[in-house]
Amino acid sequence: MSEKIRDINFLKQFGQNLRSIRESKEMSQEEFASFCNIDTRQLGRIERGESNSTILTIKNLADNLNLPISYFFDF
Repeated sequence: MSEKIRDINFLKQFGQNLRSIRESKEMSQEEFASFCNIDTRQLGRIERGESNSTILTIKNLADNLNLPISYFFDF
């Protein structure tokens, strides 16, 4: 498997994990994005694995949910 495909799969897994966390909080994308102060479209791209999020964006998500950053990579 090429490295590019592995990277795409990693982004998709990260996004699916983020979506699961959001859904476990019973929040819509709009509510979650507003809560984390990011654009709803950006959150959608992250959840679909279409965006390679910055560390600061991931830190922002974790901080707003009072979760360790590592929680987002537990997949």
